[in-house]
Amino acid sequence: MATDYLSALNAGSGLNVTQIVDALVDAERVPKQKKIDEEKEAATVQISALGSLKNELSVFQTNTAAVDGQVGLALSSSTSNVTLSRTDSSLASEFSHTINVSSIANGQVLNFNNGGSGFSSTTADIGIDSLTIDLGTWSAGPAFTANGTSSNFSLTTGATSLTDVRDSINNSSLGVTASIIEVSTGSYSLMVKSPEGAANAMRVTTSLSGSAVDVMKYDPENNSGVLNDSATEVVSASDATFTIDGISVTRSSNTITDLFSGITVELDDVSADDLGTSQTISSRYSKTDALGVLETVVSEINYLLSFLKEQSKPGTNGEDGGPLNGDHFIRYTESKIKNLTSTAIKGYDDEDIYLSNFGVVTNLDGTLTIDETRFREYFEANPEHFAAVTTSMVRTGDAGVTGSAPTDLFTPGVYAFSLPAATLTDSDGTTVTMSTGTNRYGYAEKTIGATGLLLDTDKATVDTSVYMGRSIMQTLSKYIDDVLSLNGDIDTKIYKLEDDLDSLVDEQETLDLQMANQRTLYVEKFTAMETAVASFRKTGEFLDNLIKSWNSNN
Repeated sequence: MATDYLSALNAGSGLNVTQIVDALVDAERVPKQKKIDEEKEAATVQISALGSLKNELSVFQTNTAAVDGQVGLALSSSTSNVTLSRTDSSLASEFSHTINVSSIANGQVLNFNNGGSGFSSTTADIGIDSLTIDLGTWSAGPAFTANGTSSNFSLTTGATSLTDVRDSINNSSLGVTASIIEVSTGSYSLMVKSPEGAANAMRVTTSLSGSAVDVMKYDPENNSGVLNDSATEVVSASDATFTIDGISVTRSSNTITDLFSGITVELDDVSADDLGTSQTISSRYSKTDALGVLETVVSEINYLLSFLKEQSKPGTNGEDGGPLNGDHFIRYTESKIKNLTSTAIKGYDDEDIYLSNFGVVTNLDGTLTIDETRFREYFEANPEHFAAVTTSMVRTGDAGVTGSAPTDLFTPGVYAFSLPAATLTDSDGTTVTMSTGTNRYGYAEKTIGATGLLLDTDKATVDTSVYMGRSIMQTLSKYIDDVLSLNGDIDTKIYKLEDDLDSLVDEQETLDLQMANQRTLYVEKFTAMETAVASFRKTGEFLDNLIKSWNSNN
């Protein structure tokens, strides 16, 4: 605080000018400063609240993404050597079969050990500059029949090591893998393994400067006595063989995706001798599994609702309300979630499905609960409808026609597909012609809502319904995607609030300058007043002294 020297020296009016100026300036500054501070605090709190909202919505999407594909089908296997997994819930269905695995698919394993003596170094030149691997089938003779898959590796003359060969093979797209193994101290082998299946055995030839060499050769069909194989076969290539309900089946891979629609079967080992006990694999609708999934969905929705309610609660009894109280976007989002139970889910059957069908009801406070009795009754009667809660899908009424929608541009609903005309008709009767490929039909326009639909079939004549459904969780997730997208609703609000803060900074600078100027003006005026008063006091002193002088003379 500046020192009021005139007052201190009792040379002016005797008033504390500094305090008076401070009071006058504060009388103008305080209400304006309070308004700026309150607006700053409100904007900062709202930005923080919107950031928390973005985070909660992201967490909600992450948590609920875990239920995507959970359609209430429980997969089981009575044997540990066979496992099942769901790969396409829109195609998966119930089944139960016995299985017995006689052999699993193997890739051929070759041991390149330098003719039995092993390689003494993994980095020294081994004397090749080219290596070719062909995949195919070895038969008696021996005779090799290539399957058309081949790769030629061009290596460096005079500098190709065992490590170089391994890395070249592993970096290729051939599907062959290579490993260096130290079989004994200072002695190395290169183990090379082909993809699974009898038709993926290997023929390996090498050369140096254009001439064939036997350094890393495996070609039993062409052993000349001069160029003999320098590798041995450790494991032969073979297919998986097993029976399904007594029917013999062969596959080239242990990962089998074409046995049951939408289900992957993984063979890990041959079946044990169970003395005639059947090993069973099955896919069954499970009320318990489906209810567990629905409870997860309801729990996540209720948590999100409680967060939105806390952020938007009105202030009562003098208490502050939530930072997003009165926000239109928050109210709309709350309303959208609360109305989930009465929102029609289209595209899963000829009739609309509702979340309330599964016993989900809205309480007075807006939260959701599950009537388990109602859930069990409806699920037992319509287990395939549960996908409407968790899993978007495209399916048809004809097992010979499969559908998909790589994009999410379609409008959920039921469409009629017809061949050979390749037409698609919506519920309003509008008909369009689909583009035609080899056993594939597509629709990319927007005349009807089936935008992005692909249908695959080798049938010449078809008349079937196409069901394009977007699950209730995907619908909610799609809305959240739009909200969370760059320049979406939340970002737009945050940008505006940040602009408001920038404007408040400018207002603060303007106010500080105004008050500084006002202070200067007040100080100038009061200084002039004090100077005048000081002058008056000196004049008064002069007159007093003059009168005293007169009086003394008299």
